[in-house]
Amino acid sequence: MRIRNLGVVLTFLATLAGCGGGGGGGGGSSVGSGGSVNPVPTAPNVLPIAVGSGLAPVANVNVPLVSVTICAPGSTTACQTIDHVLLDTASTGLRILAPALDTSLGLPPQANENGDSLAECVAFVDSYAWGAVRLADVRLGGATTTTIPVQIIADATFPTIPASCSSLGPAAANTVQSFGANGVLGVSAFLEDCGPVCAQFVIPGTYYTCSNGACNPVATTLDRQVRNPVAALASDNNGFVIELASVPAAGAATVSGTLTLGIGTQSNNAMGSVVAFDLDTSGNLKTTFKTQTLTAFFDSGSNALFFPDSTIPVCDSASAAPGFYCPAATQELSAVVQGAANGVTGNVNFSVANAAALATNAPTFTAFANLAAPVSWAPVFDWGLPFFYGRRVVMAIEQRSTPAGTGPFVAY
Repeated sequence: MRIRNLGVVLTFLATLAGCGGGGGGGGGSSVGSGGSVNPVPTAPNVLPIAVGSGLAPVANVNVPLVSVTICAPGSTTACQTIDHVLLDTASTGLRILAPALDTSLGLPPQANENGDSLAECVAFVDSYAWGAVRLADVRLGGATTTTIPVQIIADATFPTIPASCSSLGPAAANTVQSFGANGVLGVSAFLEDCGPVCAQFVIPGTYYTCSNGACNPVATTLDRQVRNPVAALASDNNGFVIELASVPAAGAATVSGTLTLGIGTQSNNAMGSVVAFDLDTSGNLKTTFKTQTLTAFFDSGSNALFFPDSTIPVCDSASAAPGFYCPAATQELSAVVQGAANGVTGNVNFSVANAAALATNAPTFTAFANLAAPVSWAPVFDWGLPFFYGRRVVMAIEQRSTPAGTGPFVAY
């Protein structure tokens, strides 16, 4: 199934509790210590990125935030710009928390072939999101999609959460405060968030129709599934380029960057000298780390590098960063990334610092390139946001042509 997770987003506690988390939804412009989320784009196909602390009561780190504008289908005036939207390369589709959405937009429901309104459950690694599927035009920078299905999390239209959804984990993605953002812009390498499997089969924990207080899973055709907004653009729709500034070893108070739409379609989104690694049908490739060959993915929605290594100590529960790695001295490590089928390989050098020391020494910083944590849910290597700092990362969407071939692939 191609509903990609957001990864585990651990939170620095205690020492970072005093960091500002910014305002609420609906066009605010600050991210606390994370910088502006509404700076002027440099080109119509560019969205500014600001790494900030999010909107959770306890400030987070390594949270890449963008602003998106949603409009009622076909309207240029019934629109709302929503800030503090998490940019996520490992999920698909735009998902907005209902409290951040102006209900006067009147976004119509997405119905199935029988005319029944659709709801969706999305399972992330550490939570689930439940809400209505509605139709909207989505503006990314200066580009606007055709009318596409989006998810409105915690939409009051569907107050009853089916057990096959709520059993998937905590409800942490269903409020702005617990999720730490007004929504998520999922720009993975896929066209839809579930794909042919949800079109052909009834799969609990994905799409539902509800009546008389009961919700039942249903098969949902591709055109009715929550869609990748980048893929729905009229142009610059074959992928994107993410560029974030480098971060010093001690961290940074704020980091800015850009999400540039398209690959090889304009002068500002050329492939350059990056190397392409193809992805499998789940958006994964391989990473060899020490003696382990791990399933891997590139996930800007994860705030650390997540990988298994029993030789690195973990910060204790009383520290400023419980659950993260806390080596006595910074570890200089290396891994090998390998394409899923094309056999292309490349080394990635990275550092793992003592997370508790980072949090204690720089309590107002929101960006750390050497933050890492163990992973226990599967033998995987999650290349989270620290991987993106100081790199030009290109992601090509499935079935779309680029100068380096047809997606899906990641290049850097």
